[in-house]
Amino acid sequence: MFPYQKVHELNRLELIVYKYIIGHTKEVQNMTIREMADAAHVSTTTILRFLKKMEYSGFSEFKFALKQSLKQPAKSQQDPSMEPIKNFFQLVADEEPFDNKVNQAADMINASDLVLFFGVGNSGRIAQYGASILSSYGIYALPIIDPFQPEPFSDRDFSKTLLILVSISGETDQVLEQARYYKKNGAETIALTANSYSILNQITDFSISYDTPQNRKGHINVTTQVPIVYTMEQISNCAYHKMVDHIDNRFTEHVTD
Repeated sequence: MFPYQKVHELNRLELIVYKYIIGHTKEVQNMTIREMADAAHVSTTTILRFLKKMEYSGFSEFKFALKQSLKQPAKSQQDPSMEPIKNFFQLVADEEPFDNKVNQAADMINASDLVLFFGVGNSGRIAQYGASILSSYGIYALPIIDPFQPEPFSDRDFSKTLLILVSISGETDQVLEQARYYKKNGAETIALTANSYSILNQITDFSISYDTPQNRKGHINVTTQVPIVYTMEQISNCAYHKMVDHIDNRFTEHVTD
């Protein structure tokens, strides 16, 4: 219903509307625009602006399209939580911006002497996987295991270090602290998040984000990280091939000389 490329261009308030609809599809089909505005804590004007960007003429047309999509046979009806993932992979397949971001991240990796990965909770385990996959390509990478590790008393020179921070929300205190500390001491920083408007995205040097509703079970954030895992694998593969191509070119130049 919502082209991912258009979703990626939404402002912060419009993104709230998108996430609310994706997370409350069945409820929205029976809501008035005022009820939805109150539930999502936005104005009706924001909702209409969002729908216009999604190429709907108004709330009535959108609700008709939503009800039609929910009337599909049960076997073909897709879990609403899958839509952000489906849209993410459509973007990967159809658009250049993702490839450009992967290439830029790979260049940052290859310009570093050491790559560090950091995350908390489930994101911490994903960060460990990121360090593992990059190491398997022969690139020096390590995870920071302890999110409560204190900062060193004296300053360090991290000018040849790259810190990759994995965070669904991009708002976790420990992640923000690590980003600020390493950046203050000269490191380059990359954020991998599910929230384009997070604080982490604002304070890091570079970010790759996909936007999806937060999925929580109590205090635990179980939002899908499939797009982040895929992104890390693509970045690692790209960095490896760039590194190999660079070595081959240097060898060819040496032989020619």
